[in-house]
Amino acid sequence: MKRDIKDQILAVVYGGFTSEYHISIQSGESVAGWLRNAGRRVYGILISRDGWWVVIPGGENGQETRIPVNKNDFSAEINGEHVLFDKVYIAIHGDPGENGKLQAYFDMIGVPYVGCSAVCAAIAFDKYACKSYLRSSGVPLSKDMLLRLDDDYDPDDLALAVGMPMFVKPCDGGSSFGVSKVRKVQDLPEAIDKAFEDSDSIILEKYIVGREIDCGVYDDENGVHALPLIEIISDNDFFDYDAKYNGASRELCPAPIPPLQKALVQDTAMKIYSRLGCRGLVRMDFILGLDDKPYFLELNPNPGMTSSSLVPQMVREAGMTMEKFMTGLMDRTDSREL
Repeated sequence: MKRDIKDQILAVVYGGFTSEYHISIQSGESVAGWLRNAGRRVYGILISRDGWWVVIPGGENGQETRIPVNKNDFSAEINGEHVLFDKVYIAIHGDPGENGKLQAYFDMIGVPYVGCSAVCAAIAFDKYACKSYLRSSGVPLSKDMLLRLDDDYDPDDLALAVGMPMFVKPCDGGSSFGVSKVRKVQDLPEAIDKAFEDSDSIILEKYIVGREIDCGVYDDENGVHALPLIEIISDNDFFDYDAKYNGASRELCPAPIPPLQKALVQDTAMKIYSRLGCRGLVRMDFILGLDDKPYFLELNPNPGMTSSSLVPQMVREAGMTMEKFMTGLMDRTDSREL
């Protein structure tokens, strides 16, 4: 038996085990708020290394209540009621919500969730693996190479193989943690060490001159759709953490690019979405090169949904409210058998 859509009990999970923990909490609280505004019964669930809890916002004294989650069936005892959550929105950036681990858990216990499958998320979240998956697809890609934590390397050989300047990034990081733009060979070891602080595998990627363009993609009963594009103009050397979250950038929505280029970016994004077997909502980063080709950089299986995030801007530009958009994603997801 399944509950009717309006009676379903929804969960938004946030937190996680990475440097993006606090950003994820902001994303999750935003998503939960939009769903509540739409009249849905929804609970925020915090996942951390210390445990899993249903978070009940504070009352008059502002003190929140935390109720432990039963991981055997993803349930909780709330005000004397045994609550089985019907479906889940995963708002965790990084481990374990964006790399397939949490998706695999929900698959095993039979709880439906919005977004990419475990396999798709695992591929998409690893920057090198994702690009490798797309190499035969015709999608424009920048030159790159993989480096593992215990690999020996010569900075001169790396510079020759990839080209300078280059970006050095953790393969499975987000929010630009551990990312460096390197112009000089002598600066490579420091950038590599920095990236290895966030991951055991890193990607070295040739810098492409062009405009940074982001595209959100989602599916519904009518197929796959691309949201309006955003151009990012960073006040810093690149779109780093400060630019993303502290206002050191300009985000132009819709991106002021010609219609043919706009269509090419959106078509490429939808092609990648289908190629990887994505579901729900994702966001992709591109560089629109001087040759007018959209070079794919990375895919975010669980894009940021904070007040300063890109997807909400895209959704509003498309003429939708976040309440309508989020309930559409949730309602398209099948419900749990009770």
